[in-house]
Amino acid sequence: MKRFFLLLLGSCALLLPLNSRAQEVSAAYRTEAITITRQLAAFIVLDDARQLPVRRLTQQRLSQETEARQLYANDPDMLQKKLTAIGQEYTLQLGSLLSAAQYERYLAAAPGTLPASVAAIRQPAPTAQVPAPRTTASHPEPARASIPAARPAAAKTATVRR
Repeated sequence: MKRFFLLLLGSCALLLPLNSRAQEVSAAYRTEAITITRQLAAFIVLDDARQLPVRRLTQQRLSQETEARQLYANDPDMLQKKLTAIGQEYTLQLGSLLSAAQYERYLAAAPGTLPASVAAIRQPAPTAQVPAPRTTASHPEPARASIPAARPAAAKTATVRR
């Protein structure tokens, strides 16, 4: 019983520093997110009801960016792609939180006006594909009459003998 108690106490002592370190990192993100949200609030005239969700979203983005920087430290190409994806997702989620006028102000912000960690990153515009003109037929095809689909025959009920 003493061994079990000592083992349990030892494992708790080992896990305690990991938990406090996670709280320190979280506190750092929280203070940075508060600062960034205040700057963003001043620029886009963010109302009080939306500040907390925006701050949480910003804190989540900071955490994701730090994790990506750690994972892709040796691959700058992949790191840039991941950071761009995180930024695009943040911009989309921010669009669902803000009013239309606030979101337009956010998107219209000139580069360098807002901190880089909250700058708008737009989705790439889809390329419009122009259909090629038809040159093979000089006469249009006659319109085909649509034939209604035949209805399936009603299933006959079978009697079951018992």
